[in-house]
Amino acid sequence: MKEENTKKGKVIIISLLILFTISLLIGCGNDEDTQQMQGSVDVVEIDTDEKQNSNSEYKDEIESLEFQIEYLNEQNQYLVSVIKQLTEDFSDEKMLNFSRNQVIYELQINGESIPKNGQVTIPTGNIEILLVQKGLGYEFLPPGWVEKGMISGNYIEHILNFDTSNWTPTGMDGTVNTAQGYLKTDAKAGEHFSFNITDELKSRLKIDTNLIQIEVN
Repeated sequence: MKEENTKKGKVIIISLLILFTISLLIGCGNDEDTQQMQGSVDVVEIDTDEKQNSNSEYKDEIESLEFQIEYLNEQNQYLVSVIKQLTEDFSDEKMLNFSRNQVIYELQINGESIPKNGQVTIPTGNIEILLVQKGLGYEFLPPGWVEKGMISGNYIEHILNFDTSNWTPTGMDGTVNTAQGYLKTDAKAGEHFSFNITDELKSRLKIDTNLIQIEVN
């Protein structure tokens, strides 16, 4: 009987120890969950603060940009009025030269303006040739003078002796800026393309040659 009581006592103690250990583990787990929840709340509060600060910074930047835009618009209006006053007494010849300076032409190969010698080397792949026309005087030139300042005829026709049979027409059509040109895909190394431009376009581009040469490297 004594041994049985001893065994029962040991079993009860062990059971109590197990229950105690489980209670501790559950308690620790609850503490950890509580800490994690508290940590999550802290993170949310930090994130919220950061977003508020970020929004405040964006608002300040937007207000600064709006102020700059307003200033630039006012400055632009002032310059337009000054230019109009200065050109009122221009002779027709002087106004024509001035108008021509307000219409800019650029001959670009893959987005880059050609150099003065007309020679361009590009990597294999696509080739885009664009003749760009930029009108700068719409706000201050008298009616009709912007057109007088443009190159004669359709400006793309100032590109001469160019075999476009394997090229696709391309370009853009904007209110102030327009472009016309040609696109070729998958140009191979060693290929060579060339064309001429008129003297009038050469003068407007301010380059030294009528011959444009493109080498694929």
